[in-house]
Amino acid sequence: MRGYAGRMLRADLTNRKLCEEDLDPALVQKFIGGRGLGTAILFRELKRGIDPFSAENKLVFAVGPFEGAPLPGASRLAVTGKSPLTGLLADTDFGGYFPLEMKRAGYDAIIVEGRADRPVYLWMNNGKAEIRDAVFIWGMSTFAAQQAILADIGEQKARVVSVGPAAENLVRYACIASEARYFGGRSGLGAVMGSKNLKAIAVRGSGVPEIAEPERLKSLAREIIRDIRADGSCDSLSKYGTWNSTAPANLNGIIPTKNFQLTTFDEISRIDGDAMLKTVYAGHRTCPWCPVACRRVVRTGPPYSVSPNLGGPQYETVASFGSMLMNADPAVIAKANELCNLYGLDTISAGVSIGFAMECYEKGLLSEPDIGFKLVWGDPDAILRLLELIALRCGIGNLLAEGVKRAAEQIGHGSEAWAVHVKGLEVPMHDPRGKKGQAISYATSIKGADHMESMHDEAFQRENAMPALGFTSPMSRTSWDGKAKLVKTMQDYWGTVADSLAVCKFLLIPPRPFKPERIISALNLITGWDMTISDLLSAGERVYNLGRAFAIQESRVANGCILEPRTTESACEDRAGRWRQGTLSARLGDVLPARFAEAVTEGGSAGERIDPEEFGGSLGEYYRLRGWTEDGVPTRQKLEELDLAEMVGEL
Repeated sequence: MRGYAGRMLRADLTNRKLCEEDLDPALVQKFIGGRGLGTAILFRELKRGIDPFSAENKLVFAVGPFEGAPLPGASRLAVTGKSPLTGLLADTDFGGYFPLEMKRAGYDAIIVEGRADRPVYLWMNNGKAEIRDAVFIWGMSTFAAQQAILADIGEQKARVVSVGPAAENLVRYACIASEARYFGGRSGLGAVMGSKNLKAIAVRGSGVPEIAEPERLKSLAREIIRDIRADGSCDSLSKYGTWNSTAPANLNGIIPTKNFQLTTFDEISRIDGDAMLKTVYAGHRTCPWCPVACRRVVRTGPPYSVSPNLGGPQYETVASFGSMLMNADPAVIAKANELCNLYGLDTISAGVSIGFAMECYEKGLLSEPDIGFKLVWGDPDAILRLLELIALRCGIGNLLAEGVKRAAEQIGHGSEAWAVHVKGLEVPMHDPRGKKGQAISYATSIKGADHMESMHDEAFQRENAMPALGFTSPMSRTSWDGKAKLVKTMQDYWGTVADSLAVCKFLLIPPRPFKPERIISALNLITGWDMTISDLLSAGERVYNLGRAFAIQESRVANGCILEPRTTESACEDRAGRWRQGTLSARLGDVLPARFAEAVTEGGSAGERIDPEEFGGSLGEYYRLRGWTEDGVPTRQKLEELDLAEMVGEL
């Protein structure tokens, strides 16, 4: 099994039992690794209808064949589990050095099941593993817990993933921190770790996975690195990190502002890439073998002092604590990011939850007595106080820790109209009214709104963006034409295959040089396989259909709490701009928030909206391309084509 360690570790926390299992070669041929492997394992093992916080839920930490290969971007890991935020099968991923270290320690996957009767952490060292007591670090921040574990094991070169107080308190969007700098942020899988009393996992390894053709792979890696260094897009990413997206997003009118009420921010020049470089930038970090070094290090002084020891904010965080909340202070953004990193909070869901609360306060549905202080747009102290209350589930923070969907259900009085989520997962910092492909991707994502499921429309406004996958003609970001095909293809390739290999998605975006031809070459040189790009896309499609099948089966057990019933009502009420649960909007929960039916009033996307009929037409086209029924259910023929029929059964 070249490219793989060939072993998985199963950790039964209830019985404090560890056992090793051989990795099935047939399974990885079908699902590759990472996200694909985790999805396949959980589809087979999870009982439908379980509470995500119950001992019956499981987490799979999985790397792919790329980890251990000397390729840029080839140190990533996917975590898969049932999300406490959405109730769906979800995944999140992160980079850094932990994924590589885990492969070197001799494991392709860790399956965590059960619940410990007291806090524990898992220590894996070159093929040996043990469950250790973690009572002494329970309640610590992610960084403090990491430092305490390194001292406890006496191995400073080990790599640690940990959760913070937010996960211990079961905040539904608690994240997983790796090395306290890289984060698996979305879907609340950190809270699942917390529910299992699993504080952390530490790994150390020195093994080297076997590669089929090491010299040819090294030659390919040198070519890719040479082209990365010569690529202007990669140069911008090196200089600014993902801050390079802030000014263009504002110019295009797609940066969420004032809880998605606006799409441009008047004070963008205070928080764009250049502004962040001048005010809070203190250096950069990189993942193994990558010359880009896109990770920012930040430092600020009083009154919002920030340490450079933790990961700096990326674009999503700059927008979620900046324009989203009408805050133009880089130091406040950096401090909010640091608090999220220490407490272990997803910065996207946290920012959107605070934006929702601010709009509720503005419209009189939350009052000062409800919150304990005034909650006005842009107030830095209010933002930072709310983050602490959310992480500790105190006061109003207990409500906001549930996510905007559940919070709106409790507040009522029409607040659902500005609770901006899809399937319970808060929408990221890309307004889909100005990029129609993202609208389809958000709606159809098997885990809810996630900006990393499909490549964004902007990358395909050029000629020959990705010829190997059939995209040669420019496509306007505001047009629906061709977007169903684009999204379907990119969900399979970029959203799923990349997380299964696993490899950094930034290097795969056109015109960057890690193109599909090189991806498949690298995979074959590592494994000795003879796969084609078509085979790779089929693997991605297989994973996507499996996730869809899980949601369908789950909904039946849960009496329709996930999938909304089909009706014959009109899809929306144009004048009010409010969505109804009609045939165009409620196909298996593939619904967009009410706010996006409203036209953008300013900026580079002025006049754009999600028209229900156009959206419904594109959704129908997407279903046809996927081989699903008009209601979005994978057909028996499609399941047989993907060799899933026996695994899935009847839908």
